[in-house]
Amino acid sequence: MTESSENSSMLILEGFSILPELRVPVFILSLAVYAVILAGNLTLLFAIVFHRHLHKPMYTLLSNMIICDLIGSTALMPRLMYGVMTEVKQISIYACVIQAFCIHSYGSATQLILTVMAVDRYFAICNPLRYHAIMTTKTTVKLCLLAWGVAFVLLFILFFLTLRLPRCRSLIVHAYCFNGSLYLLSCVDTTVNNMYGLFVTYFLSTVSFSAIAFTYTKILIMCLFKTENNSKSKAIHTCSTHLSVYFLFEITALFSIIALRFPNVSPNAIKAMGTLMVVLPPVANPIIYGLNTKEIRNIFTKCIKNRISNR
Repeated sequence: MTESSENSSMLILEGFSILPELRVPVFILSLAVYAVILAGNLTLLFAIVFHRHLHKPMYTLLSNMIICDLIGSTALMPRLMYGVMTEVKQISIYACVIQAFCIHSYGSATQLILTVMAVDRYFAICNPLRYHAIMTTKTTVKLCLLAWGVAFVLLFILFFLTLRLPRCRSLIVHAYCFNGSLYLLSCVDTTVNNMYGLFVTYFLSTVSFSAIAFTYTKILIMCLFKTENNSKSKAIHTCSTHLSVYFLFEITALFSIIALRFPNVSPNAIKAMGTLMVVLPPVANPIIYGLNTKEIRNIFTKCIKNRISNR
């Protein structure tokens, strides 16, 4: 069932090749990972929403990061778990496009939000006296809307170019749907799709890397000239948290791209790397921010102490 007429609304999503006796353990592991993602990210999001002293630019940006993580993981995990347990490989073209769009939105918006976070840290550390005048709530919201808007416009064009192609295949050899897997279902020339896809990847990566490299170089220079050890250590600590999240996202994405370029890598390994790119950052980000951000850590510590004292 690898071939399909252009008018068919159903595709075949290959998913992982799993031995029957391993299906239940893999499902339980996937469910546990998804539960950790939901619990960690929603707890962090609620902490930001319901504590007024966290209504600051940095935490507004962090809440947008959390939304990115929830979109990506929720687009992937439920369908993945369903496929593992039921062995149902059929997926409608509409569900496939929605999943692909959500996963690409997660990746694109994450890069742009991380870029805005770098700019926010630059003003907070290098221009602290004017920080609150520059990074107002209104400005922060505008920058977040701009990040989402740019991501959606780029992706709308990307998927418009893909969906205009006639399909002559139905098999998607991956664990989930994404733009590349959709345009490969066509038998016509996809040069335009390839070129535009490369442009989007290059544009987002270049903007993100350039902004982060510039701002953190400036921050590093500023730290070298600071005489107050307390201010210097606070700046380095804040930046290390953001950089940890950035490099985690970029490294998992890089490994996923590299795995696709080596023909000797097993299909399951390629699928696993692609899945990690969507799953690992949402698992790790709440832990990184929860442990490394003093204000959030204090909220959780206070909640735990209150619960213990009320027993």
